Amino acid sequence: MTLEQSTPSYFFSHQHTFAQCVVDSAQYAWQIPSMIEKYWDKIISENPSLCRVGENIWVEEGAVIEDGAQIEGYLIVGRGSTIKKNTILRGYNVIGRDVLIGNFVEIKNTLIYDGVQLPHLSYVGDSVLGYYSHLGAGVKVSNFKSWGNEINITFDDVKLATGLEKLGAIVGDRADVGCNSVLYPATLIGRGCVVYPLTGVRGTIDNDTLLRPEGTRSHINR
Repeated sequence: MTLEQSTPSYFFSHQHTFAQCVVDSAQYAWQIPSMIEKYWDKIISENPSLCRVGENIWVEEGAVIEDGAQIEGYLIVGRGSTIKKNTILRGYNVIGRDVLIGNFVEIKNTLIYDGVQLPHLSYVGDSVLGYYSHLGAGVKVSNFKSWGNEINITFDDVKLATGLEKLGAIVGDRADVGCNSVLYPATLIGRGCVVYPLTGVRGTIDNDTLLRPEGTRSHINR
């Protein structure tokens, strides 16, 4: 994957229910998480179907936030989505329609497209999860380097300094990440990818790639 390929359209073919203004304003997909707060008021104003139900919480009719979910920030939830008990949501999070956020999941500063399944025991920080993507049980998205220094992304053509201290993963439409995998900071996974369970993922993964724990990659013919 080259730098110029890392635009939102490479990862996401489906328009997001609420935060399209953020996606449209980002030159590269990995810029989106850091832009959510800046565009928050615009997201709200452009989506009249959202109803304010708490100081910093907006939902569509049909969204469910179970008792016991801990919300420490700003939250949007679309219709048909369920936020289970024992979840923690921090920062600015936009969750689309027909999404499942399961038990013991923590999310921070993340844009989640429609249809995403995040069933249980995961951490996702400063990330974007594309349309109908799925993270298996126990998947962790690391968003911070051990030394706290600037996060770089190594593309096929350039090593890019992002200027960010926190950046998790960009996961494309219908990508599937297997149980107990770890996505290291600034991991970019293209549309339709499949990551085997127990895999450590680093760097960029082209669309329709099968990635195994030992690091071998093969193209998925669809």
